[in-house]
Amino acid sequence: MRNDSIYTKDEVFLRSEVKSIIFGEGGFEEGEETISIDIQNILKEREKIITKYYDFDGVVMLDKGVNTLLPLGTRKYEYHFRGLILKDSKRSWASFQHSFDPQREKVKIDLARVIKPDGRVISLDMNKIKITKPKAEEIYFTKRRIISFQFPNVEVGDIIEYKYTEEIFNPWDKKIFTMGWFFGGEDPVIESSIRIIVPIKTFIVFKIKNDDSIFIDSLYRDSTKEYYFEKRNTLPPVEEPLMPSIEEIIPFLQLSNQKDWNYIFNWYSDFQKKRMVVTEKVQKLADSLTKDLKTNEEKIASLYHWIQRNIRYISIKGAIASGVSGHTAEQTLENGYGDCTDKAILFSTLLKAIGIEAYPVYLHTHPSPELAKEVPSFWGDHAIVEIFPENGDPYFLDPVSEYSRYPSFPSMDHGVDAICAQKSRIDFIEIPEPERNLREYSYDIEIKLDSFSIVKFHSKYNGSYEAGVRAYWESLDSTQKKNQFEKMIKRISPYAQLLEYELLNLNDISKPLEMTIRYQIPNFLKKQGELYFLKLPELKERYTKDELSLSTRNYDLIYETSEEITHSFKIYLPSQVEILSLPEKISLSNSKVEYSAFYLVKEDTLIFKDVWKRRDKKIKVSEYKEYKNLCNKLLKYVERPIIMKVKGDTE
Repeated sequence: MRNDSIYTKDEVFLRSEVKSIIFGEGGFEEGEETISIDIQNILKEREKIITKYYDFDGVVMLDKGVNTLLPLGTRKYEYHFRGLILKDSKRSWASFQHSFDPQREKVKIDLARVIKPDGRVISLDMNKIKITKPKAEEIYFTKRRIISFQFPNVEVGDIIEYKYTEEIFNPWDKKIFTMGWFFGGEDPVIESSIRIIVPIKTFIVFKIKNDDSIFIDSLYRDSTKEYYFEKRNTLPPVEEPLMPSIEEIIPFLQLSNQKDWNYIFNWYSDFQKKRMVVTEKVQKLADSLTKDLKTNEEKIASLYHWIQRNIRYISIKGAIASGVSGHTAEQTLENGYGDCTDKAILFSTLLKAIGIEAYPVYLHTHPSPELAKEVPSFWGDHAIVEIFPENGDPYFLDPVSEYSRYPSFPSMDHGVDAICAQKSRIDFIEIPEPERNLREYSYDIEIKLDSFSIVKFHSKYNGSYEAGVRAYWESLDSTQKKNQFEKMIKRISPYAQLLEYELLNLNDISKPLEMTIRYQIPNFLKKQGELYFLKLPELKERYTKDELSLSTRNYDLIYETSEEITHSFKIYLPSQVEILSLPEKISLSNSKVEYSAFYLVKEDTLIFKDVWKRRDKKIKVSEYKEYKNLCNKLLKYVERPIIMKVKGDTE
């Protein structure tokens, strides 16, 4: 015993944790208390880490996995974590949670302990480990379980360490073995390694992204072969505005036992085909929703809008089949709810009922790592629908959305690969043209010098931006709507007064959402001496891009999708006002964006029009400087005031 600690050969306990000590025959052998060699080595590494990484919140000392494919197709996965807490935020490591499916997996905690700076080792009381149901959310229910535990009294400077083993006794398919491994993350990682053990005759293909320095080794035994991958001293990426997802930046291993995509295509297809059955109920609904429509496009739009608004997104998953490929179309129709796979199957089946070829497809939503096509694997966190018209190219719709007006679909689906299993193909979802994500703003402004000026604002939207605006306004009641409109005009001027407002087609997603606001503002023109200055409202705010704060970037700039913005101003001036200067016409462009604008005077009316287009969602590092310079020129242009004076006045 020393101070408040009790030392054994292998562990150190706090005095308060020990209820009794029983000495066996022969008594207690006196000697100098020692700290085990493994703990000594860990503490030595700890000191080096603190010296080098003191600025970080925490450091992952060990991130180690072993993934074993057993001869009968079952698997065993072992994981070992050790992390040093350097700041309070990483005390969250003391809370362990791991999700598993009891119908497929068993999880066992092999080691759980806290290593104190003075060498004390506090092992977790294994009786404190809990297995619980995850908290049910409004739209998500599952039969999975959570195994969890909490280390007590964890402090800055402590080391958290645990190991667990996961036995996958009922994999989705015993013939498909795939996995991914990230060598790093949001914290520095001293050692990250993964060992894959498979039967000797197993085919393996892998790809490593974002790093050429990963150590790779292999070992062949009588009945197995092993692959070993290791990366040391990986730093997290320095955060930048609108950077790619961390999964797309840090070193990543993708591995599979599939030589091509055929088996996975067939596996997905079998599930889907069994569920895409056009029953009498499905046929009746499809006919009723399209009976008065003439073109296929009108019919597709009608079904698309109906399923968005009438089938709620709720996920209830249990068995492997339902978890991977959904319920039958009729069951989802009868339930009135379903997850993304359920809704994709129902929508595809309704289209099938009216003779239109369409299938569910799987994708990873933005932001996400890109698909490694050369490594066939389970892929996707979302399901949408790919449509194959008789004439024209295939295109995509996402029936999970509640607010997308045909043919738009959420921006999280833009610019990613989609697996269409029933057509045995992988298609890229292109970024829509800018006009598919158009925001139109128009202003009619009647200027009064000595009283309130009247502003009529009108906006119209398209694409994913329209869906977002619609979702927001639908979430508000009438009082909240009015309060929000008040706030909008107060941002333009604290003296603005709301006169009227209207949201047109708010609850009809088949029609464009339009907004109209009328308000009045005193002293719309700013007077300095004998001169008056006019700045067009809201232009600067729409074109101010906070993501351009950096002079240079290490990573590409990633937007959600393309965009187009247009403004049209008609400003009716008093007859006694004379315009002294107007900005010249401007035209800016490069390979990704373009902007043009002009002012025009017709009698007593000042007209301004502009168009901004960004055709892609990605601005590469090599394009950033040019893009930033163009945006800065644009911003300077719209910030220029129009200078006026009253006719007959002298300066």
